[in-house]
Amino acid sequence: TYLTVSYNIPKKKENSMKYIKTIIILFITVFSLYIGYNAIFPYDSPGWMGFAPYDAVKNGPEPKKLWDWLDLLIVPLSVAIIGWIYKEYEKSKDEKKDFENKQNETLDSYFKVISDLIVKSNLLDIHLNKESKIIARTRTIVAIENLNDERKGQVLQFLYESKLINNDIIDLLGANFKTSEVSGIVLKDTIIKGVYFCNSKFIRTYLDRSVFTSCDFTNTDFSDSSMQNTNLSYTKLINCKLINIDLTTVDFEGADLTNADLTNSTILKIQLEKIFSKKNIKLNKTKIL
Repeated sequence: TYLTVSYNIPKKKENSMKYIKTIIILFITVFSLYIGYNAIFPYDSPGWMGFAPYDAVKNGPEPKKLWDWLDLLIVPLSVAIIGWIYKEYEKSKDEKKDFENKQNETLDSYFKVISDLIVKSNLLDIHLNKESKIIARTRTIVAIENLNDERKGQVLQFLYESKLINNDIIDLLGANFKTSEVSGIVLKDTIIKGVYFCNSKFIRTYLDRSVFTSCDFTNTDFSDSSMQNTNLSYTKLINCKLINIDLTTVDFEGADLTNADLTNSTILKIQLEKIFSKKNIKLNKTKIL
């Protein structure tokens, strides 16, 4: 089994082109606004624009002004702009399609490797050799670093359903599951420690009897989730949404709930006392028993 690591190397040429394009668009926008302003207030406009009335008797034949040139260029300029917009749209669509294809390839490759390890190397055997565990962990860490929000959630669901994270087979300590989209999935009786879940969505997720000790859930949304006997001890729950949840059996010992929102939830007074930090915690319509 070979490990493929992909890196996002900055492309100086591409960045330079984007910078030049931005400057051009900005110049055209400012120039257009300037012309528009002078068209609305022609008496204050410079003479070379041709918006203000011209006295031919006094000044002789009127030379061609900016407005005359714009009148000649309006059709080809419009065609050029429309063509450019269409080209950019097609380019954006192709880039999005290419991105989705690469994401699917990365996810399919990961599933294939781990599935082969399960079938051919008995990965689910807790007494297996260390090499298979190392390969599985490394492939998992690399995959989630290169996947987007929804697909990170698919990896987590796969690990849960394959029983790879509850039997000390794949250690996720330090894994980057930031911005994961895992709403609506089941993660009951799961043991995950020391993982980054910042800015993720766990809306309507079933987390009963799960352990998330020392995980970072900063800015994560748990609204309407089930958390019966869930262990959130020593976790970061800063700016978290714990809305409309029965929290009476959750272990919050040593947790940081700074700015957390517990609106319309239920919690015990003794639980609040065990929270390490609850500065600016929102308890609007929260039942404290």
